[in-house]
Amino acid sequence: MSRTKQINALRTSVISACKRIAPAWPLKNIVAVNPYMGLSDLTFSQATQRMDKVAGINMVMPLSFYLNKIDEDQITRVDLKDAFDSSESSFDYFEQFLDALKHKKKDKSSEQHYAVTLTDVAQKIDKKEWNIRMIENVSAWASSYFNEQKGTWSSLEREPDLYKAWRSETLIDLSPKVWGIKDFHKTLGQLPENAEDALTNIIEKLDIPETNQEVYFHSLLLRMVGWSSYIAGIDWNNGLYEGRTNNLQSFLAILLSWELCMLESHREKGIEDLWQNYLKETVSSLPLSQRDKSLEIRLILQNAYDLASQRTLCQKLNAHNPEERTKQRPKAQAIFCIDVRSEVFRRNLEATNEGIETIGFAGFFGFPINYVPVGHQKGKDQCPALIPSGPKVKEVLSNSDLTQKASRSRQIKQQINKVWHLFKGGPVSSFGFVSPLGLTYLPKLLGNSLHLTRPIEDPEKVGIKQLQSSGKQIDLSEIPFQDKVKMASNALKAMGLTDTFAQLILVTGHGSTSVNNPHASGLDCGACGGHSGEINALTAATILNDPEVRKQLQEEGATIPSDTWFLACKHDTTTDEIEFVGNMQVPASHQELVNEIKSSLAAASKATRTERAVRLNLAGENVDNAIFKRTKDWSQVRPEWGLARCNAFIIAPRERTRGLDLEGRAFLHNYDWQSDDELGILTSIMTAPMVVTSWINLQYYASTVDNQKLGAGNKTIHNVTGGIGVLEGSSGDLRIGLPLQSLHDGKDWQHLPNRLNVVIEAPIEAINKIIEQHENIKLLFDNQWISLLALDQNGKVAGRYDQDLNWHMFEGESQYHLTKEELLETI
Repeated sequence: MSRTKQINALRTSVISACKRIAPAWPLKNIVAVNPYMGLSDLTFSQATQRMDKVAGINMVMPLSFYLNKIDEDQITRVDLKDAFDSSESSFDYFEQFLDALKHKKKDKSSEQHYAVTLTDVAQKIDKKEWNIRMIENVSAWASSYFNEQKGTWSSLEREPDLYKAWRSETLIDLSPKVWGIKDFHKTLGQLPENAEDALTNIIEKLDIPETNQEVYFHSLLLRMVGWSSYIAGIDWNNGLYEGRTNNLQSFLAILLSWELCMLESHREKGIEDLWQNYLKETVSSLPLSQRDKSLEIRLILQNAYDLASQRTLCQKLNAHNPEERTKQRPKAQAIFCIDVRSEVFRRNLEATNEGIETIGFAGFFGFPINYVPVGHQKGKDQCPALIPSGPKVKEVLSNSDLTQKASRSRQIKQQINKVWHLFKGGPVSSFGFVSPLGLTYLPKLLGNSLHLTRPIEDPEKVGIKQLQSSGKQIDLSEIPFQDKVKMASNALKAMGLTDTFAQLILVTGHGSTSVNNPHASGLDCGACGGHSGEINALTAATILNDPEVRKQLQEEGATIPSDTWFLACKHDTTTDEIEFVGNMQVPASHQELVNEIKSSLAAASKATRTERAVRLNLAGENVDNAIFKRTKDWSQVRPEWGLARCNAFIIAPRERTRGLDLEGRAFLHNYDWQSDDELGILTSIMTAPMVVTSWINLQYYASTVDNQKLGAGNKTIHNVTGGIGVLEGSSGDLRIGLPLQSLHDGKDWQHLPNRLNVVIEAPIEAINKIIEQHENIKLLFDNQWISLLALDQNGKVAGRYDQDLNWHMFEGESQYHLTKEELLETI
């Protein structure tokens, strides 16, 4: 092969391996993301085997978990048989599988993982923990390089090229020499400064065959999956805004440089022959023909557990017979985010006041904006990570003088806080800080410990608390008029608000409240980029109340009644309080109705808190006091359960689920296929909110099945590094995913590892048409990352998607297979 072809092949392998790594976001705007995103071209079973072999990452639970579910009758023989029949099993028949399961006396882990990196082989030779030392060394450098706080401990001016910056600093780092890695600096010093040239040079010296390269590179990146994911997130966001997108390739060059140094330092110890043997064994173990029986059994059990969950959901939907409701104008309509926490509140609100209709929609409400708070130069994106943000929306106060005064006040406060932070954390001043000033913190410590004060000032009020009595207001002057009309029109159509408008419509974003919680933004709205959705709600309500916008909408055929008034609200998911946002003057004619709705909201809040208290183990306490206390308790490891237990996304009219207790497990999106002639609305739902809900579900899933590798570990020993993420303890890889305390209550799992069930009420041929046109979502269904069910015109489960546009159709208790061709013949 010519050198040009070799370089092209190498480049392809590097790009392929980097695409296997899912992005991660910093603490300030955590976005739930599917950590298996880069594996969607593989079946769930194939991905499970690959992750196990190349990185020792579990994608299924221990055997004991499933055996307990069988003992509790949550997994039945029918579930096991269905799972076995649909699996790529090496067992000859079902009874053979049952026999193997019955005789498994203890939970054996998978066979020993093959070593797939040179550092692994060197570790076997020396019996030293080279992987741990490499990870600690690279992680310490990355924490300094990516530090967003720019403290006095930071390194010098950041070199924009990732690999070049690491190489220049590592050449003067004595740690490898102290550890005894022979000629480390000499080997590194002979490498090119450019990442791409270094990659080519290293692979030639390592003599990695082309067929092995992508697996090898992927394994390296997974060794530091935290930093790899964070850097992939930088590339993801740069890609949205046309920035530099090869940072992860540079990071791979860093890891490969370590590999080369390990090779050169161990040549005299016979590392080359051992390395080639391990590499061959690793690649040959990946085909499905060579399976780990223990892992295969657990895969079948996981599929059975998912089918059991799906069966329970289908039974609920099929047994539900909502009361016939006459089509009349509701007293009020409340639009909530599709978030599973909204399901509980919506159900309680509708039970409290039958005159209120609730609507489920993505929490940015169709208004992707960049929000700039008072006193800030840069804004924050208030939109899903899948799309770039739109126009700027600025926070203002009641007049320009107050806005300028508040801006100065906030900037001064921020500067003082920054200087004070640098003083406390400075290399010299930190040692003298505690003695002279420590006692002055005693009143604050006591107040915080007794929940009399907040440990951390509310960031929304920093510097302007005294000036914000008039409520949050926004300036929309930078949004062109036609863009306002277009966003308003699209939002109304997607929400199904086209003919029946209540007098009051509450656009309800959501956020959470907690202190001393690095992962706080992860409890806010995922549709708003890890921020509270109140600004999107306020933007939506302001535009939809605009007389000029309404006039233009009417000319385009969308008439909002003159007596309809939109109000912006915020649902605090920690306290389940509903707060009205902004300074919107409600017409006098609506005041009595507003008072009624406020009363209903308060009753629904109390009912929701009472329901949530059971899972929070607050039975017997004053529920309201206990829950509100959690919001300012700096020792609280779980202020709320977030989206734990999420396992379903239902895309259907609200009538199909109104009054049905879905236990806070379901994302609910309003949709009426009969009003969607060209399938534009369903297409947008399946390609955006559905993908986002699968990200959330699979993040919770991954953090549960392997919290050590794809979760954040023990929250009580977290240390924030660089303002961007957490380490577990003082060193190691950056931790991504969810802390154990967000999934487990100390006795039992609160999140149950089920893959998402998507339920759509629409003709199957319409669903198939959308799947066929979008390869990314077809892979999610065909490769069993998520499941798909269809409802018929009566809201009953009609069938389950199989693969390649084929379906299993249900008829009573039986089911039959319907191929794509047979489906087309019936249309």
